[in-house]
Amino acid sequence: MTSVKVNLRAQIWIWTKWRNFSNSIMFADPSALLDILHNVEACLANTGFGESMVELEKLFHNPEFQSLLTLHNKVQDLCCFKCLPSPVCTDAQVISLEVVRALQDVPSKDAKELLHILGKHPFENLMFCHDKVAAGQTVPDISEEEELLSRLSQYTEESIKIVRIEKTTEPLGATVKNDGEAVIVGRIVKGGIAEKSGLLHEGDEILEVNGIELRGKSVNDVCDIMASMCGTLTFLIVPTQFDIPKQQTRESVIHLKAHFDYEPDDDLYIPCRELGMSFQKGDVLHVISQEDPNWWQAYREGEEDQLLAGLIPSKTFQQQREVMKQAVVGDVKEKKSKKGIFLCAKRHHRRKKKKMYNINYTDDTDEDQVLTYEEVRLYYPRAHQKRPLVLIGPQKVGRHELRQRLMEDTNRFAAAVPHTSRPKKDSEVNGVDYFFISRAQFEADILAGRFVEHGEYQKSYYGTSIDAIRSVIESGKTCVLNLHPQSLKILKKSDLMPYVVFIAPPSLEKLRVNCMKMDVSVKDDELKDIIEKAREMEEFYGHYFDLVLINVDLEKTYSELLHEISVIEREPQWVPASWIKDDAT
Repeated sequence: MTSVKVNLRAQIWIWTKWRNFSNSIMFADPSALLDILHNVEACLANTGFGESMVELEKLFHNPEFQSLLTLHNKVQDLCCFKCLPSPVCTDAQVISLEVVRALQDVPSKDAKELLHILGKHPFENLMFCHDKVAAGQTVPDISEEEELLSRLSQYTEESIKIVRIEKTTEPLGATVKNDGEAVIVGRIVKGGIAEKSGLLHEGDEILEVNGIELRGKSVNDVCDIMASMCGTLTFLIVPTQFDIPKQQTRESVIHLKAHFDYEPDDDLYIPCRELGMSFQKGDVLHVISQEDPNWWQAYREGEEDQLLAGLIPSKTFQQQREVMKQAVVGDVKEKKSKKGIFLCAKRHHRRKKKKMYNINYTDDTDEDQVLTYEEVRLYYPRAHQKRPLVLIGPQKVGRHELRQRLMEDTNRFAAAVPHTSRPKKDSEVNGVDYFFISRAQFEADILAGRFVEHGEYQKSYYGTSIDAIRSVIESGKTCVLNLHPQSLKILKKSDLMPYVVFIAPPSLEKLRVNCMKMDVSVKDDELKDIIEKAREMEEFYGHYFDLVLINVDLEKTYSELLHEISVIEREPQWVPASWIKDDAT
């Protein structure tokens, strides 16, 4: 009797351990079960009841039990942790019988093999079970409907409708907002489940979803509840009192280039982080809806096949936020800009050299503007009209060496002939070495805005004109320019469509090695100054750049540059919309 009681206690203890294990480990493969069993055997080894585990171990090694366990895991995984797939049909057994009849007179080997499979009893039982499960999923429970109607009668609103929407693991595609204690549909996102169903509308009040009352809950609470649900969602809705607009003509898509980085997870004001779309500076965004004044709906370039659009801050909203931020933290950029200009001026006085600039833009680096988005359009290359290539970067970073390498191919690249007001030397040819004009004419051209950049050296003017660049373009060659970044503003306002490449320095050590290879002697302070100067250029003028190349190795950078030049000569590019305003896209 005592032995029986002890054995019973051991079995109860084993069962308790097994139940705790099955509750904490929802999916166990046979090897995991055997590990647990061995642990239990070790615990019972000194009690004299370890042999009680023998039969259980035999069961765990049984192939049929292992197959059943695998099936159990899959069913449990599907039913408890994933959305049930929608059945294609509820009459698979009937269809399989029809296939059997159709294959009776087919002489092929494959047909006979299929007949053999369809005729097996396990397969027939499988089809029978499939139809039962499918029918149980698609036919609503009568008691569930009665319960829903009972809850419906508890509300005093006159017009309440029941809405059912099938939701996958993807977001529903709708945002909500609070109006007092009410939860209101704030917006319907293009391409989402809510929009495709046509059953939810902006302004609808959501009373319940799957029996959970939403009144009094915050937006975050509602988002958490909705995110955890999948399958059939049953809403109790108070329809909006405003007239639902009829199907309108499709909004025109606006293409924008982003001039700032955005991460919705860091945005406290976004209505729904799950619907937010992150992007980086330079990304092209296709805006498909601007109905909301604060939050637009868009796709990133190359991701137009995504079903659900993402939310991004509107231009006005982003500008307002940045202005408020600057008012709080102060205009840091302005201080940096003044510091940079002072350093440049100091070096200019110390080193007597020809300095190119444009007096109309010397102090204007756009730091007073809040850069958000810029509208762009596709430009299709023209065989005999190459875009001028502008190389931007600090001194001693390899920019001039890259230009010299390009200019070796005289059939493909050419330089713009500069203008000067100094007298012509005997060995010089007008229009080849320089365009020689009078000082008065040069000053008149400056006032007329005909120069991209200009400067004065030893009481003579030097400059690069827009007409000289256009002359190279009309010859069918690519005009290669090394310009000061302050020239980019006037160049962008022209009709030349420049392609701007920023040559950035590598790390300090690598920059020192590169300078040694180019036989350029520099001190550590100069190297640091080059890197800092590049950082300032990218900060103030980065929105003009089409490409950034870090010159780690001159040969590699040259190859990358040649590749990009070939790309822009044959593939469409996104350019400012103002450049092709009158062209068809």
